[in-house]
Amino acid sequence: MVRTLYFNKNEALLIHRIIYHLIVLALLEFNFSIMSLRFMTSSFLDIAIEASKEAGELLLELFYKELKVSFKSDQSIVTEADLKTESLIIKHIKDNFPHHSVLSEESGKENHNSDYLWIIDPLDGSTNFSVRNPFFAVSIGLLHKHKPLLGVVYAPIQDELFTAENNKGAYLNEQEITVDKSATLEKSFLAFCNGRDLNSREQVIEIYKDLKIINNKVRQVGAAALELCYVASGRFGAFIMPGVNAWDVIAGALIVEEAKGITTDFENNPFNVMSSNIIASSRSIHESLLKFVRKT
Repeated sequence: MVRTLYFNKNEALLIHRIIYHLIVLALLEFNFSIMSLRFMTSSFLDIAIEASKEAGELLLELFYKELKVSFKSDQSIVTEADLKTESLIIKHIKDNFPHHSVLSEESGKENHNSDYLWIIDPLDGSTNFSVRNPFFAVSIGLLHKHKPLLGVVYAPIQDELFTAENNKGAYLNEQEITVDKSATLEKSFLAFCNGRDLNSREQVIEIYKDLKIINNKVRQVGAAALELCYVASGRFGAFIMPGVNAWDVIAGALIVEEAKGITTDFENNPFNVMSSNIIASSRSIHESLLKFVRKT
């Protein structure tokens, strides 16, 4: 049985005021949370830029020196430069955000059960670096609850700093960048890379073979994060990679997205930290690229 409550004029006015103030408090709390996240994101970006620049300076100091080189179980290279720059970047993060989790290529994951996860490749393009090929970079990404908040990629030889924050655009040395919206499959520069496992290598050979027949500007350059940034800035039309690791691409993928490009896996699902492959491109050629990778 439903009972109807009746209030006199003063009681109704009091209830109205209480409801009004509760709504105002809720809105203030919501706006404060949004403002706090925006402030924190800017702070995160400042630290990521500072860490990447200092790591870049260290890489420049080490570039022409004879360094100890060792090989991992998958035969990928790790140099003293990888380890020293990784330590430098992790220290920056721990000093400023001691409760955040960190995933880095050389050290693995340091888990603090935080909603924030920094993903680091201290030297993207280690093989290039080891033979004094200047195409390498520092890559730093930050996730919040598994979603990218920011990406920073710094190429010290070229002194080019690529940055992006979620929903805030992509930038090269503070100038906004966009993908090449007129890119074509036949004429654009197309870059590719691959994981170390046999399946990824076999897959990329098939992709390369098919694309090379129709486009002579298909290249493997050797630094995935930087190649993604070249897509974001319109220098490359696309980047394709089976067998990705999160540290290879997470920062660069966000930069492409914020540059009005598109990143998916080979099944056309939106790219995320758990994806095992990636296509990053201008939207004008994405569907055509999907057809090639689906044949492999």
